[in-house]
Amino acid sequence: MQTPHHVSVDTFAADKALFLMTACFDYGDNQAHCSQCGTRIKWEVAFISAHRMAEDCVGTGKIVQVDIPYCPQCEEIPYVRGCFHVRDGQDVAAQLAA
Repeated sequence: MQTPHHVSVDTFAADKALFLMTACFDYGDNQAHCSQCGTRIKWEVAFISAHRMAEDCVGTGKIVQVDIPYCPQCEEIPYVRGCFHVRDGQDVAAQLAA
């Protein structure tokens, strides 16, 4: 999975859930492994700017820290920065924690 860019929090949460359901499986150690190659899934921390769509990816966005799952064998390391497009008043941290 790659770092979100120009997407909503809802889209990212759905993509992450889909990745974990379809691209991963658990061994007895309760660790996720890639369903393609069997490599243990790693998690990379990314810093995501959450800003309104009208700000066109620049402006006064708040930064949220997000863990991105990925297979180190099949995928590139997720980029350290990305962005969410949010609605006015949307609490990104609370939505990601749910």
